[in-house]
Amino acid sequence: MNNEIPQIAPMVDAVTRDVLSMMTGSQIESSANEPAPESFDVDGVAAVVGMTGGLTANVHLVLGSNVARKIVGGMLGSSQFGDAEMRDAVGELTNMVAGGLKNRLDRLNIVLKLTIPTFIKGREMQITSQGFTFGTMNSFRLAGSDEPVRVIVFARMNN
Repeated sequence: MNNEIPQIAPMVDAVTRDVLSMMTGSQIESSANEPAPESFDVDGVAAVVGMTGGLTANVHLVLGSNVARKIVGGMLGSSQFGDAEMRDAVGELTNMVAGGLKNRLDRLNIVLKLTIPTFIKGREMQITSQGFTFGTMNSFRLAGSDEPVRVIVFARMNN
């Protein structure tokens, strides 16, 4: 997918940095951006929030198990939590990233509504998106973590 709207990648970068810094208190050591592949692997946890309106999009937050536990533990102030807390926290992070992106797109007169987050957990899974015309994959690394935090957005403009 190479028809990316140029503004989306920097928006995703800025929004995700803000959300991760605020919710974890961790420094973001690095980030990278590339066109989104049509399929991507998940080995850990992920959540997706859909957008509808001026465009149709899926915003995926993809985390390895270790970085997910680090982030959720930081959000909750404890390393002791169960699957329900993991689902809620990862869903909320995804909702915050998607909401931040929505707010920035609203400023460009692209009015959107968000769906409820969907949580995904497992090993060696692959997610494929079809029917989208552009996509971006932004990767981030938190201080002290070897696993990346990936935000993958697939979208298409609506008439």
